[in-house]
Amino acid sequence: MILDLSAVTDTLTTLVNTAWNNTTLWTNTTPQFAVDVTGLSPEAVRQGQNAQLSLYLYHIDENSTQENLFWTAQAQAAGGPPIQYQPLALDLYYLLSAYADGSYVHEQQAMSVAMRAFHENPIVRGVGSDGQPWELTLTLERRSYDELSRLWQATTSALRLSAVYRAAVVFVEPEPPPAAGPPVALVDLAVAPGVAGPLPQLLNTQREVSYAAPGGATVTFQQDPARVAAGGQVQLVGDGFNTIDQAQLILTGPVPGNTEADVTAWLAVPPDPPPATLRTVNLPGATGTPPADAPAPGRYTVRLQGTTAVGDPKVTAVGGRAFSTAEVPLSIAPGVNATGGPELAPPGSFDVTGTGFGAANLEVLLGTVRLQRANAAPPGAGEFFVQPNNTVLTIVPPASLTAGATYQIRVRAAGIEADPALWLKAP
Repeated sequence: MILDLSAVTDTLTTLVNTAWNNTTLWTNTTPQFAVDVTGLSPEAVRQGQNAQLSLYLYHIDENSTQENLFWTAQAQAAGGPPIQYQPLALDLYYLLSAYADGSYVHEQQAMSVAMRAFHENPIVRGVGSDGQPWELTLTLERRSYDELSRLWQATTSALRLSAVYRAAVVFVEPEPPPAAGPPVALVDLAVAPGVAGPLPQLLNTQREVSYAAPGGATVTFQQDPARVAAGGQVQLVGDGFNTIDQAQLILTGPVPGNTEADVTAWLAVPPDPPPATLRTVNLPGATGTPPADAPAPGRYTVRLQGTTAVGDPKVTAVGGRAFSTAEVPLSIAPGVNATGGPELAPPGSFDVTGTGFGAANLEVLLGTVRLQRANAAPPGAGEFFVQPNNTVLTIVPPASLTAGATYQIRVRAAGIEADPALWLKAP
C-alpha cells in the first residue's frame, strides 16, 4: 500500500542515480559526466542545461484485474464494507527520455545506464512516508511509432530518444476501517421468576441527535444504542419502569477495566404517572469523575437495580421485590460546541471548544485529513494542541487543503466520535 505516488518516482530516480555512479561503462576512454535525473516532464528540460534524464509519470490506468479481487460478492452486498475501505489498484506509465545539448553520445549513454538499471531490477521495493513497505514490477512497454509521435506532439519540446515503462501494481492505501468492537465480556441471562408479575427490564439506550449542517439544513436522527457527550441527555428504553419504587443507575466501564460507579443522581425525576418504557438520564456538563462529572470518553454499560412497589413475601426488601436489569451499552464521546458554526472560515489557526479533550488517544481530522497532536503551543501547520483546561483545541489547518472546499471538523477519542457540529471552509 502507498499513499503518495511521488514516492514511486523518487525510488526509480534513486535507482538510476545509484546505477550511474556504479556502472562499468565509465573508463579512461569513456569518462563519466554529470547527469540530472528528474521526474519533470521533458518540456521542462531546456537548451543550455547539462545532460538530463526525464522519468515522467505521464499516464495512470486502473488495474482492473487486481481491482476486481477486492469486489467480492460480500463487498457488493448490502452492508458490505464501503468503497472508501477498498484499495485503489493502479498502473503507472513513465516516459523515459534523455537530452544533452549538442551531444548525442551523452544522450544515448544516459539511456543505456537507465534502461540497464531498470532491466536488472524488474521488482522494485520501497517504504512509504508512513513506514509501510510496498512492491511493484517494472516492465518496458512496447509503443507504436504513431502513438509516441502523438505523445510528443502534445508537448512543446521536440521529439527525443525515449522509452515507456509500466510500474504495476500500485495499491493506493484506503481509509482505515473502524476498529473492531471489543469481545463479549459478559452475557446476561434473564429468566422471569413467575411471581407477582414481571420485573422491570432494561433493553437499550437511545438518543435523538440533531445538528445544523452547512447551508442551513437541520439533520435529525435516532441513535440506538446511544453515544453521548458530557452535558447530553439519553433515554433508557425498557419495560416495567412504572413499577419501580427505588432505583439505582450503575455505570460500568470503561472497557477494559470495568469499574462500577453509582450515578443515580443522573436519573431525571419521572413524570406522574411514570411511563412504563422510558427513563431520562442527564449527564453532567463537565468531564471528570462520576457521579459529579461525566466520565472520560470510552465504551461503558449501564444497568438499573432496586426494588419494585409490588410486595412479595418471598423478598424482605422494603417496598417490594428486588431487581437488577441486564447491562446495556452507553458510549461516552468527546463533545464539540457549535459556537460560531456550523461553517468556520478562519484565515489561519482557530479554537474549538468542547468536552472530553483530555483523552490521551484524542484524534482530530478535517474530513479524512488526520492532524498531528502538538506537544507544545503554538501548533504548526497540520497540527492541533489541547489547551491545559482540556476544553479548548487550537487547530492549524495543513497547507494541502483544497481552497474553498468544506471539511468537517471531526474529534474522537477511544474510537468514539463526537456529533457533527462544525465545518471548516479552507481559505
